Amino acid sequence: MAKNRSVILSPMPEEEFGPYLENGIREYARQKTISGEWSEYEALRLSEADHERLLPDGLKTPDQHLFVVRDATCGEPVATLWIALRPKGALVEGYIYDIEVHERWRGQGYGRATMLAGIEKARALGAQTVGLHVFGHNAPARALYRSLGFVETNVSMSLDL
Repeated sequence: MAKNRSVILSPMPEEEFGPYLENGIREYARQKTISGEWSEYEALRLSEADHERLLPDGLKTPDQHLFVVRDATCGEPVATLWIALRPKGALVEGYIYDIEVHERWRGQGYGRATMLAGIEKARALGAQTVGLHVFGHNAPARALYRSLGFVETNVSMSLDL
C-alpha cells in the first residue's frame, strides 16, 4: 500500500516549460496511438496542433495553470500537473489536461497526493467542478480517479475490422 504523501504545487518555471511541452507532445501522441485513435504517421503532428491550440502563449496562456509538484518533505520534484479553467454550462470547470508522476516516484502515493492537491488548487482558482480525460487502457489511473470520486461521463469504444 502506498504511503500518504504530501505535495506542494509550484508554478512551472519558464525554463522547465520547453522540456515539459516536448515530453507532453510525445507522450500524448503515444497514448493516442496506443488507444487506436491516431495512426503513428499522424500522431505527432496532431499532438503538436492540440498543444499549440491549448497553449498558444505557453505559460502565459490565460486560464492555463501548469505546476511542478514537489514532495513537501524533501522538496524533490515528483510530478507535473496542468489545470485549465474553462466554462461548463453555468459553472467553471477545472480541467486536468495532464498529470504525470515521474517514473521513479510512481506507485508511492504521489498520484493520489497530486490529484488531491490539484482538486484543491482548482477550487482555489474558482472552479466548481473538476473534469479530466483518461485513456481506456490506463487502468491504474482510472482506478485512482474512481477512488477519488470521479465518475465516467461518457465512454468511446471501437472495433477494428
